[in-house]
Amino acid sequence: MIMIAKSALFTSALLASTQRALSFSPIITHTTVYPVITATSLASSRAISTPTSTSTTTLHALLNNNNHNDDPHLQTRPLPPPSSSTPTTTTSSSPPAIFQKIRLRLGFAKHLRERVVHKYFHGVDTKNISQIIECFHSEGAVIRDICSLSNRDASYEDVGKLVTPDFLGERCREFLAAHPDAKVMFHHGPTCGRGRNNKWVYAHWYETGSWSGTSQGIDPDGSPLTVQGQTRFLVDDDLKIKEIVITRTFSRWEEMLLLKEK
Repeated sequence: MIMIAKSALFTSALLASTQRALSFSPIITHTTVYPVITATSLASSRAISTPTSTSTTTLHALLNNNNHNDDPHLQTRPLPPPSSSTPTTTTSSSPPAIFQKIRLRLGFAKHLRERVVHKYFHGVDTKNISQIIECFHSEGAVIRDICSLSNRDASYEDVGKLVTPDFLGERCREFLAAHPDAKVMFHHGPTCGRGRNNKWVYAHWYETGSWSGTSQGIDPDGSPLTVQGQTRFLVDDDLKIKEIVITRTFSRWEEMLLLKEK
């Protein structure tokens, strides 16, 4: 009876912490909490007969479980998004979607934020504009292009501009039309910053190819594409990009486009 009482107290404490993590305590229903209880084995007979410390260890292991085999930090090429045949958050071998959201809000599962940035670069690498658009928040994202010539005398706060996902997709389309053979590579792959509250993902990238296509009415000159940069992406708990800060070099086509727009 004592062990049952301890398990019941731990379950109540877990549900209370879950409510705080989700920030909508009135909406915690039996249906919502059930996957969490199942995932941590708190509803099983084993949980009742096992000391509370074991349940705590199980929960901590689930929170820290990245459930992935690839190391995004060491990749030299962008990783593709998980396919429908790849285990995701809805399979029995990984936490359910509601638990994944809790992990993100508590500062765990940083690899999921990294995979969003991989998905963005993979979209550029494969010329998949719809995939690029999917990476951004539906309400838009703030873009801070620190090195842009047009931002030379602007402060950091004034550099930022809120743009729509479709706008970002179109800008990528224009760039890829000018450089149809462009390939994305990494000096250092997408890496989420340290600390529980850090949602920024950093990447040191470079692109190869050539200016071999016509875009925005500017004919190619065949010059090589040798741009590179370091970009940080703010990825929210819905796994969407809400802000980008870019420090980079520019292609010959971009230089000509700037001259044309003046």
